[in-house]
Amino acid sequence: MNTTDPGGPEGPSLHRRESSDSSSTSPDFLWVRVTTTDNIPMREGRPVRIGSHEIAIFNLGDRFLATDNQCPHQGGPLCDGIVTGESVVCPLHAWKVNLANGSVERPTTGKEHCVRTYPVRVDDQVITIGVPLSAIGPRSAEASASATGAEGAAA
Repeated sequence: MNTTDPGGPEGPSLHRRESSDSSSTSPDFLWVRVTTTDNIPMREGRPVRIGSHEIAIFNLGDRFLATDNQCPHQGGPLCDGIVTGESVVCPLHAWKVNLANGSVERPTTGKEHCVRTYPVRVDDQVITIGVPLSAIGPRSAEASASATGAEGAAA
């Protein structure tokens, strides 16, 4: 699968705002509207690029979860893996990563590795990911917003 932006021809819509989400550890997030729910089939993942980060968004049926798209083992694309329960199995070497907390479930000897997770909101079937500004830096966020021309693109 090619790494594409599921947000459509306009790309993701970027908005900087303070978060009231209790899962957020930093009060300052870049909330990015990336796509609509019907663009990600149930039990599958899709990649999206936000700044220089590639994030995988997964449809678990009852909710959407987002993680970095690289397996901690050898960088395999998690969005192309098999979703099972709340986990994804990396397509390269079958490492199993929990999508809710980013921990490695298999192999049992890889427990010190983990994958960054991101808060996800769904409003009116639009998926929005909260990316900490510390993860991409303010300059990257501004460059991404101006490069995509994203004022309200996915609204």
